[in-house]
Amino acid sequence: MAQTAENIHEKYPLDGAALRLATDGTPTLIGLECADCGTRAFPPAPVCPECMSENVRDFELPDSGSLYTWSVVHVAPKGWNVPYIAGYVDLPQSVRVFAHIVGVDAADLEMDMAVTLTTTVVGEGENGTVESYAFTPAKG
Repeated sequence: MAQTAENIHEKYPLDGAALRLATDGTPTLIGLECADCGTRAFPPAPVCPECMSENVRDFELPDSGSLYTWSVVHVAPKGWNVPYIAGYVDLPQSVRVFAHIVGVDAADLEMDMAVTLTTTVVGEGENGTVESYAFTPAKG
């Protein structure tokens, strides 16, 4: 049976430690902030990756940033859609996120181009469609 946007979210929810979805499907990435050294990072973890402190808290990351670099991936885990574009996105607050880049041909990408957070289907897993966060070029 083909998955629709409505039942994908019911059967394979994206919500988790690193991603939250609003009731309307709007994604928000969750990072960590260390109360001891001030490090901010993604994804969240129980300890700070810089100073190893457990005094960390979650915080919502901005939904837009700039493309730092990217690569076209032609070989991926079984079931993943290939080729795809993987890249690093710099978000405000000194956080860099690794993600799929969607909605654009690789030839049209530029360093520092504005991108916004979205979600995308990345392939098929044992339990069906696999969906993840991604970034797409900003409009306008």
